[in-house]
Amino acid sequence: MVGEWTRMAPTEAVRCGVLTGTTNVLPPKDINTTWYLDLNHFARQTSWAHGFMHAYALWAGLAVLGVLTIFVIVTARLRPDAPRSLAIPLLTAASAFVALGVNLLLSHGFGELRPYVVHPSALVLVGRANDFSFPSDHSVVAGALACGLFLYDRRYGIFAVVLALTVAFARIYVGSHYIGDVAAGLIVGAVVAAMVIFGLRPLVAAGADRLARTPLRPLLQARTTTDS
Repeated sequence: MVGEWTRMAPTEAVRCGVLTGTTNVLPPKDINTTWYLDLNHFARQTSWAHGFMHAYALWAGLAVLGVLTIFVIVTARLRPDAPRSLAIPLLTAASAFVALGVNLLLSHGFGELRPYVVHPSALVLVGRANDFSFPSDHSVVAGALACGLFLYDRRYGIFAVVLALTVAFARIYVGSHYIGDVAAGLIVGAVVAAMVIFGLRPLVAAGADRLARTPLRPLLQARTTTDS
């Protein structure tokens, strides 16, 4: 039976009776269910927003955050403290991948079913993924990028936080997640990003300094400083 489960998606395994120990809705159950159904009703009443919310929830929200992160990495080369200024932006990008890996372990550990499995009649504006719901992958990545950008520069960070919160809202709006899933995703992403940045920043900054004394310097430092 275990071998059979490894070849099946979680929702398929539940339907076939192969996978046990899953959870329909994690606590707080009443809040998760009420918010999900209320927002699903709201989504039905706002069909004019479906196209935008579908794109933003699926790829556009994270794409904008990704472009913003790349922009910050590129412009960090222009700062007087370059190349050390590259440490946080680079670690921000790396932390998103680390957080996604951590989330993979968490989601299988909690085993919460997708809300549209529990509520088959719900309006779902994106493809019905056959994986677990808690925490939300999209929100984890959004939380990591927003946290890292906020630690680097609050001006970019505030904008990134708004984008991340909108990603979280969109994931509920399109029917893919409960509010608890996206809230936990944002928190997990932010915590992982903070740990990666505070833990590795000195090492990465020192490495950037060493690389700046090699032919790779133009990639790390766009402005040449001279001693007065």
